[in-house]
Amino acid sequence: MPKMYTAMMAITIAAAGSALCLNPSVAAEAGASSIEASGQMSANHGPLRLLDVQPSAGFEQEIANRIQINTILTALRQTDTGIDQQRDQDLFDAVAAKIDAIPRTKDFLEKRDNAALVAFYETRNFQTAWFDNGEWTDHARKLVFALSRADRDGLDPADYQTPSLALSRQAGSANEDIAQADIALSLALTRYTRHAYAGRIDPRSFPKKAVTIKPHYPDSIAALDKILVSSAPVETLRSYNPQHQGFLALRKEYNRLRFAGRKDQTPPVPSGKSLKVGMSDERVPLIWRKLGETAPSDNPTLYSEALAGKIETYQAKHGLIADGIVGNATLRVMNDDRKELISDLIANLERWRWLPRDLGDFHVMVNIPTFHVQVVEQDKTIHETRVVVGKSQHKTPIFSDQMEYLVVNPYWNVPRSIASNELLPKIKSDPSAFFSKTNYQVLASVKGRTQIIDPSKLDWEKVDATQVRLRQMPGTRNALGNIKFMFPNQHAVYLHDTPSRSLFNRDYRAFSHGCVRVHEPMEFAEVILSRTKGWNAARVKKMIGGNERRVNLANKIPVHLAYFTTWMSDDGVLQVRSDIYGHNERTKKALGL
Repeated sequence: MPKMYTAMMAITIAAAGSALCLNPSVAAEAGASSIEASGQMSANHGPLRLLDVQPSAGFEQEIANRIQINTILTALRQTDTGIDQQRDQDLFDAVAAKIDAIPRTKDFLEKRDNAALVAFYETRNFQTAWFDNGEWTDHARKLVFALSRADRDGLDPADYQTPSLALSRQAGSANEDIAQADIALSLALTRYTRHAYAGRIDPRSFPKKAVTIKPHYPDSIAALDKILVSSAPVETLRSYNPQHQGFLALRKEYNRLRFAGRKDQTPPVPSGKSLKVGMSDERVPLIWRKLGETAPSDNPTLYSEALAGKIETYQAKHGLIADGIVGNATLRVMNDDRKELISDLIANLERWRWLPRDLGDFHVMVNIPTFHVQVVEQDKTIHETRVVVGKSQHKTPIFSDQMEYLVVNPYWNVPRSIASNELLPKIKSDPSAFFSKTNYQVLASVKGRTQIIDPSKLDWEKVDATQVRLRQMPGTRNALGNIKFMFPNQHAVYLHDTPSRSLFNRDYRAFSHGCVRVHEPMEFAEVILSRTKGWNAARVKKMIGGNERRVNLANKIPVHLAYFTTWMSDDGVLQVRSDIYGHNERTKKALGL
């Protein structure tokens, strides 16, 4: 209660006591007691205690005096409450005015955030969420501090413009300023939860068909309500980040690197051509120093077998491909390029946010830059094998879907682009030789029905890919091998076997037209079929060589084609791989890193 108003209250009681013919000392004491009582009411929001007035001559008259005084105090207390209520109502009116003044925008995300703010405050009848009696709540102070540290989640604190904590009614701040501050904090929290949950950039802004993930944004109104009533508001706020083990482990390493001191004081090794055995380069002596050794005096610039062996050991220790070749990825780690590495981790944390919040308790994960596929059950990898992914000009897309069935002895329906750009030129050069050595059929529409056409009957100089369709028969030479794993999608991409086994022996395995070739398809099939009663790899093998057969899965299996150039291994070592499609650089550029 304001001091001026309290003093007026005391004077009024004293005057009232005089008018009632009370003992002056009693009236004065009543006024003093009212000050004490009103102070307690303001501090504790509780009822006024009874006045401690000493009895005087005439007990009945004294009782009457007390009743009169308490009647006056009750009236004054109601007046005080009315003033507080009016102040609050004025503040709520200011909130309503600020909400009404939110400018219209064409930006989808801004429009979405603004709509959430309007709905949030309307359901509260425009009461402040983060101020109580014109003062910041403890929740609000904790949340403002948490937003200022958003970088610990791989986000940018500058994206969340938090209001000043110095604002308050007691400090004389205007209702309009308090209202604006309350709304500003709600907006900052709305943006944080959206960024933490779905990412800061729209994955669909990437090159066409490279990423076809539709962002899934959180319910912003529910998020604000949840944070507001939470007993642990900061933990609730941060829970909107992915809770996948891969994200949490990478975020932990990211924060460790942010504050870890540099151990290596040697000069950085300049970038240049990848160093291989037998090459001579002025950088070699410095590489020896990076390993804590001195280059041989007889030929210090030679990249020798001995040095390559030490590099392989170094690469394996630091989560790199242990090929003994010093390329950009190895140099980045060797030079302890902390700023660049941290930027890489932020970009990878961003792409974790593109994945579904629920990956599935049993799911398939293809990490394109590592050329591996994993089957994961209850957050543990139960199977892993090598894969071949798309070339740079035929990138394997990033998306999620569900595997529904397997096909044994599959036909390969040749995509029109492959038929036009690769097969038709070969056919036209020698149709007879092509069809005698391969196992392709020609299909065309005849009177509205698709029919197999004798290739010798066609004038191939006049044929284009829009007139016919090529299909490869099942068999040992079929491009899809003996089995394919289907998760129907807009890209016509799937996992499959292949007759081209030699490519799996290479470290770099981006050679397909976009589909994912599996190194050990029958072992993979065994794991995939483990949840479909009556089916296993042995039964599938018995079917090989016959007609095309479809095997439906008992339950659909989530499949995620992801793109992570950095991640944490099971033994806690940061792994680093090449950005084969440039998606990591695009992510960093979009984030302003």
